[in-house]
Amino acid sequence: MSKNDLLTDLNLETLRIVPTLYEKMPDCCLITLEGYLDTYNSQTFKDKIMELFTGGFNKFIIDCQAVKYISSTGVGCLITILKDIRVENGNLVLIKIPDEVYQVIQILGFSKIIKRFANLEEAEVNFGLIENSFSFPAIAACPACHKKHRVTHAGRYRCTDCKIVFSVMENGDIIRQDASS
Repeated sequence: MSKNDLLTDLNLETLRIVPTLYEKMPDCCLITLEGYLDTYNSQTFKDKIMELFTGGFNKFIIDCQAVKYISSTGVGCLITILKDIRVENGNLVLIKIPDEVYQVIQILGFSKIIKRFANLEEAEVNFGLIENSFSFPAIAACPACHKKHRVTHAGRYRCTDCKIVFSVMENGDIIRQDASS
């Protein structure tokens, strides 16, 4: 069975899994998720990823833009997949995950284990496909008052002067968060 034969969509009641070959990296699979990753479908999701892994893919970029919810079982599933594939130099990252969904990963304490990126380009930097000229620690200027802050990693920060929240991305971009974030 070839890699392309494994790239079949999987439509479950509450989750749609759409794997595609990521042309820039032949050993990478871009997977689009839509719906809910929870107790009812996490085992099927894990089985699909492991089928792709044993079929020759060792890097996975999971596009979570259309994910509405992830349960603690879903997070546990991601951790188990990561543990299993990292043994053989595999990796998995999330892109475009909504803040309210990623918050579950943060609350459970796995945000340092499950990498999150804003877009494909940042994931490419992570996999070494694109050179990243930005590195941490760094100095980031508040987008509102321009006070300089020392930042040690990509993430959310609060300005000590004007108190607004801003995000520093992996590539060094600074994004002001609105009051609803």
